[in-house]
Amino acid sequence: MTMEPVAAAPAQAGKDAAWIAYVLHAVGYLPVMMWPAVVGLIVNYVKRSDARSGLVDSHHGWMIRTFWYGLLWYVLSLGAILLGAWPVLQTILRNAHATGGIVIGWDTIAAIVGAATLGGIGLCATWFWLLYRVIRGAINLSDSRPMP
Repeated sequence: MTMEPVAAAPAQAGKDAAWIAYVLHAVGYLPVMMWPAVVGLIVNYVKRSDARSGLVDSHHGWMIRTFWYGLLWYVLSLGAILLGAWPVLQTILRNAHATGGIVIGWDTIAAIVGAATLGGIGLCATWFWLLYRVIRGAINLSDSRPMP
């Protein structure tokens, strides 16, 4: 009597792909390491069709929404930082052209504080939100619960 290896159930195989995607997203949301999250997003899109209307499908959808909303908030926050930095850059360029030196006044520094601070807070809040979503999804996947 020969024992044939039992193939993994489709749900378990889908769960493995979801775990891989969660790890890639978690590593990808570290500062300066966005490419693993992009690879995780690709895994989500490719493996989502294998797990249609099931537990794992909800996790793939959760990670896809997390990535795109996170990217949106990162771009908006970075835009606020750059918008806040524009007066300083403009003053530096104007002074360097007119006088040959770089002089930044307190009025210029005060002008950037609001938008740059808002952008920095936005970046931090987005990172914590991404971290929360990955942890919550991984816990629910380990408990075999679907995501909303």
